[in-house]
Amino acid sequence: MESEEAEPITPIQEPTSIVVIAPAAAAEENKHSVALSPSPISIATSVPIPTVTPVNIKEILKPEVEDKTLQEKTLDSVSKINSFKYILEGIARVDAGGILIGVPLSASGAVTSFASLSKFEANLLGIGLYVESAKSGDNIYTRESSLQEWEDSQNLGIGHISDDFLKAVGDSFLKSDLSGRDILTTQGKITFLFNDSGPIGSVTPLFELIATEEEARRFSPEKWEVILEVDSDNYEISKITSHFSLSNGGQFLSEVFGMEGLSGVGSTDVELVIRFSQVGEDFSIVIPQPAR
Repeated sequence: MESEEAEPITPIQEPTSIVVIAPAAAAEENKHSVALSPSPISIATSVPIPTVTPVNIKEILKPEVEDKTLQEKTLDSVSKINSFKYILEGIARVDAGGILIGVPLSASGAVTSFASLSKFEANLLGIGLYVESAKSGDNIYTRESSLQEWEDSQNLGIGHISDDFLKAVGDSFLKSDLSGRDILTTQGKITFLFNDSGPIGSVTPLFELIATEEEARRFSPEKWEVILEVDSDNYEISKITSHFSLSNGGQFLSEVFGMEGLSGVGSTDVELVIRFSQVGEDFSIVIPQPAR
């Protein structure tokens, strides 16, 4: 039997499924990918960087214009005040040949636009001297320690404050130029600092508390310091501290206070503190009547 030649067996190739696992992010990106136009290429250019000047934080918090505003507000406030009460305390230190002699000073008074009343006292080695003054309209009355009665007078005694005193202080000091370091602000208070860098005439309203206008011109202080303390809620002066130095202090005490034994002594330093109360309030003053 003739054998039949077997036909070659051709293998049937089944399509094979190939599973490709791609990252989800990549698959999602390919799914939604769209043709994008090429982005423009950035070309670096040379740009000059401005120089930054350091700024002081204090200048931001307290600029110079604010200092001027504080002065203006205080000046505006004191110019409208014509009634107050005050207490003055001080001491005059006299150089008597290297030995300092202290002369305590004190005064008190009340002021309105219609009347004013004051009493000034000085004490030297237990010897007390005083002068009282009263003013009603154009009428002036005084009484000194050597007298028992009030008398008509042409001039007010030392230590007497008039109704325009605070305005005069404001005009003398608050119109001057101050730097930031001369104005201190704390909770509830504003403090203005002044010293002998300003005109000596500006201390006249304060020096006249212990001298008449004529005496203030004759015994003008050589050095002085003044501190004004102001309430920040209403810009009213509540306290004044001052210090004067007089080269002819002995003559000043002799002529002004009547302390003849001190006429030959040397320089004198005077310190004063004035405190104000009932500023701008309404109150009455009883003016004494002189003996007729």
